[in-house]
Amino acid sequence: MSVIETDKIDAIGIVKEELRVYLTIIDPLVWDDLNVHLFTLQEKINSYLYFFESGELIKTLPEADGLDIVIELILKYSPTSDAITFFDKTIQILLNKGVVFVFGPTKGMEYC
Repeated sequence: MSVIETDKIDAIGIVKEELRVYLTIIDPLVWDDLNVHLFTLQEKINSYLYFFESGELIKTLPEADGLDIVIELILKYSPTSDAITFFDKTIQILLNKGVVFVFGPTKGMEYC
């Protein structure tokens, strides 16, 4: 799965030591001048937020109850300045909802 499947959760994992559940978005897309990529990503993040807020997360993964929620965006390509601006706004919006948002390349890797 990836960011283009906006109605699906790409990956879910619990890190017990951190008391966090990670909802991961896999994003292999190249950034575009028309910001179609950003709109797709926004739709995907909204789906993830609904998954959490609707209670579907706990129905799917009961052991996530009481854990902190992290939406993790794994990027293949270095974000554009528009993307960074979007991420800054997203961080604040999600923090207000009690959700942490992090982004970057796969651990131990660099952007293409």
